[in-house]
Amino acid sequence: MKPIRLVVLLALLLVPAVLSAQEDKLGEEAERLIERIAKRPEKAWDYAFALRRLAGSEEGGSLIAKFEKQLDHESESVRMVCSHLVLQFGNPELAYQTWGDLLESEDSTIIESVAMMITAEGPEDEELLDHLRTAWESSSGLTAGARTALCEALLVNQKDELALEQLREFLSSSDHELVGRASLVLSERGHPAEVAARIDSLALEPGDFGRLARIGREVVKIDQAVEDHKSGKFKRKDYLIETEIRAVKKHYADDFFIYAEKPQPLNNEALVDNACRAMAMATDRYAAFMTRKEIDEMNQDQEGNYVGIGAHVAVGDDGLIYITQPIYEGPAYAAGLRTGDKLVGILGPDGKRIDLTKLTLEEGVSHVRGPENSTAVIFVKRRGVENELKFEIPRKVVHVDTALEEMLPGQVGYVRLTRFGGNSSKDMKESLDNLRRQGMKSLVLDLRDNPGGQLSAVIEIADMFLTRDTLISSTGGRFDQWRKKQVFRSRGGEYNDLPMVCLIDENSASGAEMLSGALKDNNRAQILGRASFGKGIGQSFFTVENSGGSRVLKCTVFRYFLPSGISIDRYEGEGGVTPQIEIQPNLLKPWEVYAIDKLRDSGKLQDYLDQHYAGAKKAEMMKLASFDGLNAGLWPEFDKLYASLDTQLAKDDVRRELRYALRARVQDDRGAEFTQNYQEDPGILRSVKELFQKTGQDAATIPEYKAVMK
Repeated sequence: MKPIRLVVLLALLLVPAVLSAQEDKLGEEAERLIERIAKRPEKAWDYAFALRRLAGSEEGGSLIAKFEKQLDHESESVRMVCSHLVLQFGNPELAYQTWGDLLESEDSTIIESVAMMITAEGPEDEELLDHLRTAWESSSGLTAGARTALCEALLVNQKDELALEQLREFLSSSDHELVGRASLVLSERGHPAEVAARIDSLALEPGDFGRLARIGREVVKIDQAVEDHKSGKFKRKDYLIETEIRAVKKHYADDFFIYAEKPQPLNNEALVDNACRAMAMATDRYAAFMTRKEIDEMNQDQEGNYVGIGAHVAVGDDGLIYITQPIYEGPAYAAGLRTGDKLVGILGPDGKRIDLTKLTLEEGVSHVRGPENSTAVIFVKRRGVENELKFEIPRKVVHVDTALEEMLPGQVGYVRLTRFGGNSSKDMKESLDNLRRQGMKSLVLDLRDNPGGQLSAVIEIADMFLTRDTLISSTGGRFDQWRKKQVFRSRGGEYNDLPMVCLIDENSASGAEMLSGALKDNNRAQILGRASFGKGIGQSFFTVENSGGSRVLKCTVFRYFLPSGISIDRYEGEGGVTPQIEIQPNLLKPWEVYAIDKLRDSGKLQDYLDQHYAGAKKAEMMKLASFDGLNAGLWPEFDKLYASLDTQLAKDDVRRELRYALRARVQDDRGAEFTQNYQEDPGILRSVKELFQKTGQDAATIPEYKAVMK
C-alpha cells in the first residue's frame, strides 16, 4: 500500500505545477492579444472575441486580474475591451467606472461602442447614466453612429423622451447615414410604424444598411406574429402557414410562380418548399433548404465528377448557347466539339429535334445532360462552316482536375487549386509530385477564385505544407461533434520546407481562407493579392425527417478560427485574410471595355488567326500563345492588322486580345488548357519576384521575367 500512496502524493504535488504552467501560457497569450488591440484598435473586437474564449476556458479565471489591471491602460481600445471582459467575468462596478471615463473620449468609435454596451447591459448605475447623459448633450460633433447609439442607450435605460424626440429629428437630416441609423433604432425600439416607409426604402439598398433594414423588417413581422399568438389570434404557428398557403392559392394571379428561373406549380408542396427555403435563409446567408436533385448537383460540383458530355457553356450576345471550353479529357472534345461552337439543336428521348436557340442556358443544359452511357445527338453551328454539324456524344463520368500545375521559368512550380473537393488532396499531391520530378525549387500556390469546399480536403492539403503538430485551425459550435472546441493540427508533410507564396483575392472563400490563413499565421508562406471573401463558418447537411429523403437542410454548424485565434468571418470577425503584399487588379476604363467588346465582335482577330495560324506557321504561333514577351513586333504583319482596326486601343491592348484569342485555339489543338498566363498576370509576377528574393536571387536574371517584369 505504501508505494500506491506515494504515487498519489506525487501526482497531487504535480497538479499545482501543471496548472501554473497552463495559466502562465494563457496569460502570455492574453498579453499578446492585448498588445495587438493597442496597435490595431480598428480590430479591437476581433481580438476581444479571442480573449473572451480564453477567459471562458477552465483556467480562464486567472485572467480576470489581468483584465482589471488593463483598465488603466493608455489605449482607450484596450480599456474598452477589458472593461467588457471584466463585466462578464469579474466586477461590474469597475467596468461601469471605466465606461463613464470612456464616454468623455474624443473618439466617436469608442463612445459608440460604450453606448452600445450600456444599451445591451442596462446598468442601474446613476453615476454612469449621468456620464451617458452628459455625452449625449455634447454629441453634436460626433459621428452618426455615436449620436444614435447615445440616443438609443438613453431611450432603453431611462425611457428618455428627449432622446426619442432627437431620433425623430434625425429623420429630417440631410445626412443619409444619420437618417438610416435613426430609422433602424426607432424600428427596433417600438416605433416601427413611424419609419416603415424609410425601412422599406433602405431595404432596397445594397450594403450594410440594406441588410440591417431587411433583417429589421423581418424582426418586426416576427414580433407582430408573437403578439398575435399571445393574444389568441392564432393558436399555433402552423395555422399561420396553412392560412397563408390557402390565401396565396386563392388570390394569386397565376397557377404557377417562378423559383430559380423556373415555373413552379402553385400547390402545397411547392409553396411549403419555398417557405422552408425562406426559413433556412433567415438563419444566415449560407443556409439552404434543398431538394435531392439540387444536393446531388452540388455534390457533383464538390467532387469534381460529372455525368455529361464534358464541356463548359455560356450564352452569347446573340442568345445562343456556346462552348466556352471543352473539358479536354471528356467525350465532347473526343467527338470533335470545340471552343466557340454554338449548340442549336438536340434530339430528345423520343427522337424528335429540340430547338436549343429559344431556350435559356439552364433549360438547354437540362436537355444536354442525361443518364450515364446514353448518347446525346447535338447539332452545332461553327464559325466558317456553312452547314450544321452533327455530333453523337456519349454521356460519361467526367473528372475535372481541381489542382492544375505548370512549371514556370526558373524552376518555379505553379499550382492553381480551383476548389476543395473530394479528390482535391489527391489532385494536389499528384501536381506537387509532378512538379518535383521536373525539378521544382519553389512554389506559387494560387487560391484566387477558390470558393472553398470540404473541411477534410483543407486539412489534408494543409498537412502537405506544414511541419508536424502545427496548428491549422480550431472550430466551435453547439451541435454534436462541434459542441466542444476542435483543434486541427498538421501531421507533417513532405513539402513543409519548400519556399512558397500564396495568392488570394476577394473570391477566395471558406476553405481557401482557412488554408491561406494557416500558412500566413504560421509564417509558412507569404500571402499576396487582395483581402479574401470573409467566410468563417461551415455547414453540414441533414436529411429532413418525413421527406422520404427527398429534402435536405444545409445548416451552419461551426465557426472556425485561424491559428492566431481570429475569426475571419466578414460579419463577425476580421473580414477575410489580409495579404502581406496587396496587388490591385489592372482595371479597364469604361471606354476600354467598350472598345475591346467592339474589337472582339468585329471578327478581325479571328480573320487574322485564320490567315496566320495555319500550315507551317502554326508552330511559331503556338510559341507566341505560350509567351510573346509583351512584344507586338513578334507577331507577323501586326502593324498591318492594327492599321486596319477602327480602335482607340493601344497596340499592346490589341496584342493582348489577339493572344487571348490565339490561346483558345491552341488549347483546342493541343487538348490541354493553359494553366496560367504569367506574362499578363501581375500577381504571379510579383510572387515570382518574392520567391527569388527569398533565396537572394534576382528574377530579372531569367530572360522571360526580364522581358515582362515592370
